[in-house]
Amino acid sequence: MTRYEAIFRRKSVRKYRDDAVEEHILEKIRGFGKEALGMRPEIRMKWEIYRASDHKVKGMFQVKAPYYAALYAEDCEDCQIQAGCLMEQVVLYLHTQGIGSCYQGGARLKEEGEAEGMKLMMILAFGCPAEPLERTRTEFKRAEFRKLVKANVPPGKAQKKLLESARLAPSSLNQQPWRFVVTENRIHLFTRRPGKMGYQRQYGKNMFHIGIVLSHMLLAAEEYWFDLEYRKLDSIMEKAIQNYLYAGSLIISAD
Repeated sequence: MTRYEAIFRRKSVRKYRDDAVEEHILEKIRGFGKEALGMRPEIRMKWEIYRASDHKVKGMFQVKAPYYAALYAEDCEDCQIQAGCLMEQVVLYLHTQGIGSCYQGGARLKEEGEAEGMKLMMILAFGCPAEPLERTRTEFKRAEFRKLVKANVPPGKAQKKLLESARLAPSSLNQQPWRFVVTENRIHLFTRRPGKMGYQRQYGKNMFHIGIVLSHMLLAAEEYWFDLEYRKLDSIMEKAIQNYLYAGSLIISAD
C-alpha cells in the first residue's frame, strides 16, 4: 500500500496494544523531515519520539498510546503549514506499516521542553492497534464536494483528483475548516476565520489543518504525475470568502 492509497482507508485509532514498534519504523519517523514532501523545506523541523512509560502527555481528549511523536519547528511564517504537511506524511506512512495513529490537538508533554529553541507544533499518538486500522470509503464522515468547493470554471481531471484527496483530510472534531475556489489550472485555499478568543492559537491550528490538506494534494499530484507549485498570490492576498481567509494557491501543470 502507498501513502496515497492510505488516504482512502486510514482512520484515527484510539485503542492500542502495548506491543513494541519496530526500531526501523521509529528511525524512519525521526528522519522523515529530510525526505517527506513539504511546502517549505527550508523551515527547520525536529522529531522526538517518546515512550508513554518515560514521558507523560496531558491534555483534553488525550488518547493513551504506547508511543508519542512530537514535532517541533522554528517559529516562523508557514511553520504550521509545513508541520501539518509533514506530520500527515508520517500518519499515512505509519498506516502503510500497519501502525495506528491519532492526532493529539490539545496535548502537551508534562515535562515540556523545546527542542533546540523550536516550538512544539503537534503531538501524535501511535502504536499497534487494538481496534480496526481501516475503514471503507463510505464510512468517511466528510462534507460533500459541493459544500467545500466553489468553481468559477468546471474542475478539470487534475483538480478533481486533488480536491477529492483534500476532502478526505482529517481535522479536529472533523470540522473541515477549509474551502477551495477553483479557477483555470489553479486551486485557491481558504481557512476558517478564527474567533476573537485565542485568535493566534486557533489561527495556527487552522493553518496546521491546511498543511494536512496540502499533504494529501501533494500525494495525489505525485500519484498522477501533476506538477504543483504552492504560492501566496498578491492578487488574492486580501480576498476572502464568507468567514474564510486566504491561505495560499496551488498552480497545477499536468503532462
